[in-house]
Amino acid sequence: MIYFLAYFRRLTVKSCLYFSLIPALVISIYYGSFFLFISLICIFTLFQYAVANFINYFDLKKKTNLACVLCGFSHCSLLYPAGKKNYTSTKGSFACSSFDHGKHPDIYYCPNCKNGFLKNILDNDKAFFEDGINLYEEVEDEEYIKNLEARYITNKKIIKSQRHFFIDRSVLEVGSYYGAFAKEIINFSKNYVGIEPSKHACKYVKNKFPDIEIINSNIDSIANHQDLKNRKFDTIVLWDVIEHLPNPVNALKTLNKFLKDDGVIIFSTINIESVFSIAMGPKWPWFMDMHYYYFSDRGYIDILHRSGFVMENHLHYPYYVKLSYFIKKVASIVGIKINLSKKLEEKLKFYIKLRLGDTVMVIGKKASL
Repeated sequence: MIYFLAYFRRLTVKSCLYFSLIPALVISIYYGSFFLFISLICIFTLFQYAVANFINYFDLKKKTNLACVLCGFSHCSLLYPAGKKNYTSTKGSFACSSFDHGKHPDIYYCPNCKNGFLKNILDNDKAFFEDGINLYEEVEDEEYIKNLEARYITNKKIIKSQRHFFIDRSVLEVGSYYGAFAKEIINFSKNYVGIEPSKHACKYVKNKFPDIEIINSNIDSIANHQDLKNRKFDTIVLWDVIEHLPNPVNALKTLNKFLKDDGVIIFSTINIESVFSIAMGPKWPWFMDMHYYYFSDRGYIDILHRSGFVMENHLHYPYYVKLSYFIKKVASIVGIKINLSKKLEEKLKFYIKLRLGDTVMVIGKKASL
């Protein structure tokens, strides 16, 4: 029953429409009627949306006394129970290329703002967050390094499509990791600074790109960092970072102070309301213990507005991965861990383009706090 409810809790009009297409198409082909196809799409879409609103109505009335940390609504509901309960986090769990899919505490959901989050967020489990920070600082992500070329391609295309935010601009990146964005942006920006908590990642970037300015720190410490005092930037970026932060609103407020008056903040994050996310259910690959938040469309817009920004744009974008990495990811989602030989890895060195709709780029312009 919990999985049935989880499906309907996340439905939007768009996803209802998409999930109506296949059954409507199959039935209409069987009866050979285009008019039936159109009629069934309307019926199935309206039916699903009605059920979703019916469930949401009762979720809003349910008394759980678990207050949402984002919108303040008093009663959050369980979306998915913990995956693999005996699982213990390691530093590998916090690597960006982690294959620990489905390993997480209970995931809760707010029926008001539609965001999802780990139960530890509701409990304000400081020990859990401190352990996560410590584990991440010790991450050594060799799998990510092997896939860096694909990430260079992704970032080059992002920079090209959003060039007016980067060309001849001063850029601060929070969560620069192994320099996938830094390597590309230095060819366009006026100057660049990266902030990265992982010691191994910082060492890698400093060795490979000695001219790139990387600071080994975290977002809680940058306000008083000597190298950043009194510096202002045109653009601040966080690629796949915001969902890892215990308090994203406070983090964005801190970063707001480092922006010039006409500056912008750009972040990418995962979208729990996407068609792909709903279709995958509990097997959605981004349900992991290193992801504290799973934002809805309303959710990421709301945290922007509460942090002193106004929405400029939000859009889906394609990203590139190496075929060998993609195969290992898919295998891990279904519970199989595979190790490819170096020879096979070399043969599968093709870059494929993915656009699954569950990642979104959000662009906000600085406003007054």
